[in-house]
Amino acid sequence: MIMRPLDETSYDEWDQFVAKANGTIFHKAWWYKSWGVDFDIYARRDENGDIEAGMPVFISRYKNLPKALNLLGIKGMVIPPLTPANGPVFKACSKTTRSCKNTYIKHELLSAIESLPQLDFYDFQLWRFCCDVMPFIWNGFETYVYYTYVISAAEVETWQNNMSKKTRHLLKDARREADAEGYLEIETGASFEEMKPPFRETFAAKNFEVCHYSRLPKWWEEVKKRNAGMSYMIRDKEGRPACASIMVWDNHTAYALLNGTLRAIRKDSHINMLLFERMIKDALGMGLDFDFEGSALMGVERFYRGWGGELRPCYRAIKIPSKTVYLGLNAYKYITFHGKRGWVSAA
Repeated sequence: MIMRPLDETSYDEWDQFVAKANGTIFHKAWWYKSWGVDFDIYARRDENGDIEAGMPVFISRYKNLPKALNLLGIKGMVIPPLTPANGPVFKACSKTTRSCKNTYIKHELLSAIESLPQLDFYDFQLWRFCCDVMPFIWNGFETYVYYTYVISAAEVETWQNNMSKKTRHLLKDARREADAEGYLEIETGASFEEMKPPFRETFAAKNFEVCHYSRLPKWWEEVKKRNAGMSYMIRDKEGRPACASIMVWDNHTAYALLNGTLRAIRKDSHINMLLFERMIKDALGMGLDFDFEGSALMGVERFYRGWGGELRPCYRAIKIPSKTVYLGLNAYKYITFHGKRGWVSAA
């Protein structure tokens, strides 16, 4: 059965359904609202009128397109900033056999794809519990694998045993540095305005372009109002913010979503490791998995890997029906990725 856009008055019902169906915080209507974007929730109801499946649909320009293509005003299905997952959410299968469950998931994914409006492109970043990409391949999507590291809540007493020797050593260095340099204790609950300096400098250093940057403080206020996140910050001895992190969570997982360190101390300091250690402990203490939310940047990936989380694959599915967009984007991908010479060293 085809999904239809929900009336906005049903968005609270959708959010309750997402929680019951083990969707993520990133699938909820209030998350999209907090970014101030114009979106729809496509959903399907059962014979009793209850929501049984659906997905958020945000239609906008594709931020990763070359500028020449963006000038054409091409629009498609994208996701808001700081949103690592979208795609379908559906209730659990009532059958118990593995075959029935797998068939049920395929039918739900096919139904979701069939419900999509006609657009120039589609971009799904599937949450890590949705790993069946065959329905997307059957419908002409290209699929890509990426991954994250996750520390399970079941490892609350043992997670540190899996850390690398280097990470253990750097964590000790961070504690000594905090004492020697007079850094203050980790502070929770800081306002976004206070945390802006380390975030802004980190975005600039890594050439991150965060759309709707001016919306970040309002987004953070909404997260706090929902009791769905916590901020962590360390100040130097003069009281200036040196590094900051934001963790958000849903019913099963906490996510390290935003991290920043002042440029002046970035190369020589490991003080931000104390924030990660605290976030991991807080997440596991709440009975939640801790998700590092992955990174394709080599230095960041190496940093995350050192904490000893389990490598978990995630999948991205992209379809570009527009010939203009497809040819332009693939030419851009060749120039920036496939055309590179040489290999990354293991050193």
